Amino acid sequence: PLSDNHPVLHHVIRHAPDLEDDIGQYYPDAVFLRDTNGHKLLQLKFYTNLKRGKKTFKKNSSFFIGATDNQVNTIDPETGLCPFMLAAVGNKSDLTAVYYLLSRNPKLVGVEDNEVIIDSDGTRSSRKRQ
Repeated sequence: PLSDNHPVLHHVIRHAPDLEDDIGQYYPDAVFLRDTNGHKLLQLKFYTNLKRGKKTFKKNSSFFIGATDNQVNTIDPETGLCPFMLAAVGNKSDLTAVYYLLSRNPKLVGVEDNEVIIDSDGTRSSRKRQ
């Protein structure tokens, strides 16, 4: 059931992204809610777009350039991968996007298993090998 703390738009982005605008008009404040991993909607959308491989640096450079430090530096809780890694996997990997994301924070290459990263908003993220 929906409540003040139910991130309905997070659910929509994960499972029915084509309905985001339709449902968003009824729950505009849900954009400010955090999911169980502590991420706001924009962070989740960033991960989701990278995982789906629908954004390329050549065609959607503003998506990558406009990414916040928090988006670039956090680890996707579902996969345990850094954003540059999400851009690298799958059939639609984009080397230019990988390079750009990694150049924003080269220290992400040295993240060890179970190492905790403190995001710019104070949220803790950890990376665990699966």
